[in-house]
Amino acid sequence: MQKKSFQKKGAIELSMTTIIVIILGITLLSLGLIWVKGTFGDITRLSRGAFEQADGEISNIFKEVDKPVYVSPPSLELQQGEARKVDFTITNFEQTPIKVKAKITPQDQTIKCSFADTQKTESKEYNLQSGKQVKLKIIVEEKDGPLGVKVCNFEVPALQNDNTDSLIITVMQKKSIFG
Repeated sequence: MQKKSFQKKGAIELSMTTIIVIILGITLLSLGLIWVKGTFGDITRLSRGAFEQADGEISNIFKEVDKPVYVSPPSLELQQGEARKVDFTITNFEQTPIKVKAKITPQDQTIKCSFADTQKTESKEYNLQSGKQVKLKIIVEEKDGPLGVKVCNFEVPALQNDNTDSLIITVMQKKSIFG
């Protein structure tokens, strides 16, 4: 009788192929999950920003017409290290023209609020005719400080009544790729 010799290459190749397929599958699944999580994170961030902007615009539409100093939106959420813009409106309700200059005082050193026109905490001087207004852009920047609620106070000394307003900033944890 003759013995037949069996070679076991097929079994080893099949298991190597299976291992490679499993590794590739896990890698693609992980990358897919990271991509989906990042996409939903971006959607959440965009929708939050859209709602804050909508709140600001609604506030602009329905704001009291007798308020000479106004920040829009009145509050916002920032991640650590993030920067955003807000609007600051000054209205002259006096019967005579006035020259106005606004000042910002941040209540925390880790928040920087500055006027876009000067990049400082004091704006340029503006001549406002009776019944007119000027809308200034404010840059709010968080400098990787602690989490929590912070405030920037706005003041227009040239106005006689109701010449202050505040921006409330909620600092949230910076989101990483894994949440």
